Amino acid sequence: MLKFFRSTPGLVAILFVVGLISPWVMPNQYYQHIIVMTLMAAVMASSWNIIGGYAGYTSLGHAAFFGLGGYLVAWTNTHYGWHPFISVWFLSLIVVAVALVMGWIALRTQGSAFVVVTIAIVFIFRLLALNLGSITNGANGMTQPRPGWGGAQWSPELFKIPFLYFFLVLLCLTIFASWWIRNSKFGLGLIAIREDEGKAESVGIDTMMYKVLAFGISAYFVAVAGGIYSYLFTYIEPGFVFDVFVSVTMVLMAILGGRGTLWGPVLGAFIMQPLSIWVVGAFGGSSIHLTVFGGILLLVMLFMPQGILPAVSESLNRRKQVQSPAQEAK
Repeated sequence: MLKFFRSTPGLVAILFVVGLISPWVMPNQYYQHIIVMTLMAAVMASSWNIIGGYAGYTSLGHAAFFGLGGYLVAWTNTHYGWHPFISVWFLSLIVVAVALVMGWIALRTQGSAFVVVTIAIVFIFRLLALNLGSITNGANGMTQPRPGWGGAQWSPELFKIPFLYFFLVLLCLTIFASWWIRNSKFGLGLIAIREDEGKAESVGIDTMMYKVLAFGISAYFVAVAGGIYSYLFTYIEPGFVFDVFVSVTMVLMAILGGRGTLWGPVLGAFIMQPLSIWVVGAFGGSSIHLTVFGGILLLVMLFMPQGILPAVSESLNRRKQVQSPAQEAK
């Protein structure tokens, strides 16, 4: 039994149960908001990790997929009455199709050139959203109907629970998808590309196909998160969702916890997102939280360059190696 709870399915089961009871243990709407935003951040960081951690390609363009998912959900909800909790799953497939095309173009570059190209993708979508006013309402943004459970008959403490449960399920699905990829032939191919793309190609791996597929898969869960984010706040505008800082946040969370690991991005999100909300609440709308994040990241890069989880794992392994000879001597 103990072995099960140490496995990935067991840890996901624990996460799911804790998430289910959390809104009833903490009925305060502020704490529920923190949980919702933290779960969403963990989804985005874990999804980004598929291309940025496993394949080693640092994309700063995932904000484009976050915003596109948000706009698709907002537009279909406003004009056709499609419920976001249902429509977001297949609308995000449109985002995947766009990501596959963008990835096919961007992944022909490497290193800093790839980073610049992905940043350009975000600005392209921002310009499109600003100038296609007949569809996106331009700089004024889009407002969609409030959720049906937001009426006066509902207690304010219950309003965010459906969103909390949605993001909880989404996070569990994202972790399972990431776990399956990591342990599959596809995942091994991505790791081989990260370690040495030339050698990976020389042994028969179709590196371009692997990279483009990873790019598309990582865009899917980010798009789902963006769609439900727009429904949560019932408003979306280009300057906020098509923001490179949204992508940077995903990268920072993954690096903090340990990019390329399964649980590292989740841990990074669970540290950074609540801290971000607390700092903004304590110091107002200033950019001081960026300074805090920069300081934390600097400390991690200096003392734990691989991230928190790899550093802890390495430390535990060293301790076991030291204890083993001592035990044998006895």
